[in-house]
Amino acid sequence: MNNPYISIVQYSRNDDHGGNLFDRMSTSLYSTIELLERYKLESEIIMVDYNPPPDKPCLREIFDLTKNRKYVSVRFIEVPNTIHIHYAQSEKIPMNNMVARNVGIRRARGEFILSTGIDVIFSSEMIAFFAQKTLKKDISYRTSRIDVARCVSAYSMDVDSVLESCQNNIIDFHFNTNPGYFEDTRLPALHTNNCGDFQLLHRDVWHNLNGYPEIDLIGTHSDTIMSYMAYLHGAKEVVLKEYFYHIDHPARWLKPVYTHILRNFRALYTALGDDVMVLKEEYYALAKKASEMSGEKSQVESVGIDMLSKDEYAGIIKEMASGARDLKYNTDSWGLEKIVLEEYSYGIADEMA
Repeated sequence: MNNPYISIVQYSRNDDHGGNLFDRMSTSLYSTIELLERYKLESEIIMVDYNPPPDKPCLREIFDLTKNRKYVSVRFIEVPNTIHIHYAQSEKIPMNNMVARNVGIRRARGEFILSTGIDVIFSSEMIAFFAQKTLKKDISYRTSRIDVARCVSAYSMDVDSVLESCQNNIIDFHFNTNPGYFEDTRLPALHTNNCGDFQLLHRDVWHNLNGYPEIDLIGTHSDTIMSYMAYLHGAKEVVLKEYFYHIDHPARWLKPVYTHILRNFRALYTALGDDVMVLKEEYYALAKKASEMSGEKSQVESVGIDMLSKDEYAGIIKEMASGARDLKYNTDSWGLEKIVLEEYSYGIADEMA
């Protein structure tokens, strides 16, 4: 069999982050496998098991992957703690998100590589679109994330039941609410709303840009920088009409009150359209004020984790746009290229080697 047409890269560790993690991961994994097989799409799922907890089974040990498959393989790549401890915030951040993503992207075999999360559910329409094999090399593919209640994970072994449950339990829709231009530049305002959950590019684009910026902070906004890196490299953004779901869980870097208020704004926009955009700044100001009044902290604030500020990541993008900074944020050894990592394959991966 030839190399896969598409590689789906995910990353996680068996520590129950976000709660109900096994159910969310298994619902995502099994439903994706079933759809890829249904549409006969030559593909691989790469799960990067980053800094596995020493007192828990590895990810490859907790899923049932014994069923025969004709079109999809599953690969687990393990990044041990001996690698992770060299990062500055390793004790506070158990998973360096962008390094984990890059490990999978660097080793992916597919012509096109989709970087996504471990608790996403693709619609039938999305996988059918992939199966048409009409993806283009000079396009950066994005789509809007639909959040669904975590009760959908009760149907983890039946993809049709999962998709029906998703349709009946939608709680948020993360469309692009940033029309116009990026900051004070002439760059278009790309659809960067939760873009790290769906970034699909040709492998040459990922490799020409040396992957996601491996900033030694929690990964917030590195995905946004990547969107603009791809655009400046020449990959025009296309927002697909096909969609995918994300199983809801508490966000590590957002405060609950802030999230609740902005979720209401997005619901209002979904119902009434562009006319409500005049209220956007008021909603964001209200969300910020209410969060301050409540005194609540996000998970990352509670443990003192540093994040890129809006000014910092916007500054990086502006420097790239002006030519003051190279589009390649990382060195050529990105994705732990020089390190031999343990890998375990299930399915048809051996035929593609």
